[in-house]
Amino acid sequence: MTEREELLAAVGRGDAVAVGGLLDAAPGLAAPRGGHADDPVALAARLGHLTVLRLLLERGGQGEPEGDPREAPTALMQAAAAGRQEAIALLLEFGADPALRDREGRSAADYATEAGHADLARRLYTDAETERLIW
Repeated sequence: MTEREELLAAVGRGDAVAVGGLLDAAPGLAAPRGGHADDPVALAARLGHLTVLRLLLERGGQGEPEGDPREAPTALMQAAAAGRQEAIALLLEFGADPALRDREGRSAADYATEAGHADLARRLYTDAETERLIW
């Protein structure tokens, strides 16, 4: 098993001790992967493993800006689809941009809406999205 596979397995289990140890040995493992299947930040956000998510973000798991809208859905979009309010708050605290759109033009709020999380979607809409809805 590669280090990345070990990290993803530990993230999937929500094992912060193992994740911390793996990041101590190979700090670059926290690097964001644009929401892809091997993105530890997106996995932790989607599963709601907050301690692991914070650890990853503190160790460099946040891109500039969070994710690449031309790639797979960002960690924020995945957390919104899963209805993970606490993970969303943490991602926003670390600079995730709720106005980013995926290649189909959907924002994190759109992901929340599509997954049936209307209250969460309302909180994610930015002023620009609200203006777009009015017009």
